[in-house]
Amino acid sequence: MSSDEITPKPLRRPRARGAVAATTDGHDVEETWRQTCRALVVPLERALTLPALRAAQARLAEAAARQGLAIVEEPLFALKGDPGEDPPHRWAYEAVLPIRGAARPEGDVTVARVEGGMHLAAIAPRGLDDLASLYGHLLGSLLPGRKQRLVRPYILHRAHRTADGQGRPPAEPAAVTVYVPAVLSMEPVPMPAGDAEA
Repeated sequence: MSSDEITPKPLRRPRARGAVAATTDGHDVEETWRQTCRALVVPLERALTLPALRAAQARLAEAAARQGLAIVEEPLFALKGDPGEDPPHRWAYEAVLPIRGAARPEGDVTVARVEGGMHLAAIAPRGLDDLASLYGHLLGSLLPGRKQRLVRPYILHRAHRTADGQGRPPAEPAAVTVYVPAVLSMEPVPMPAGDAEA
């Protein structure tokens, strides 16, 4: 196994809010260690669709080929923000292609550092339409709400079966693996004013 591959491990102990098992609300959750890497990234439209995601990933692959870069992992996409705190209309996604080599920006394609470390991974079986529900399960059930918050609000995803040429309609839902960084701040989240003692 190369250093660029990820290593999933089933959860073996309760996390965050007490006795949470490896399955929560029908979602199997695993601990996954990801390597830090450099990547080509490009913004995605706010209305995220599989055809738009495929097109963005193809653009990144073409840029990598032009620059002679090595692609070290399957394409990803990322949510820039914390869906536990930010409303959906503020969510911003970008396509992410992990690479190795002397990358340079091209237009709206930029070069970024994608932090590694421990992540919680779960699959949204109904694809993009299931993401908001899965965010709620991961952040609401496995991560503490009022005591801690995400240090790195950058959630990675991998859509499965998005390649063309396999006889499926372009809009067919694809399963999506979601990787939430398990790096938390001990700084408490401020309580609403109504919850404070008089």
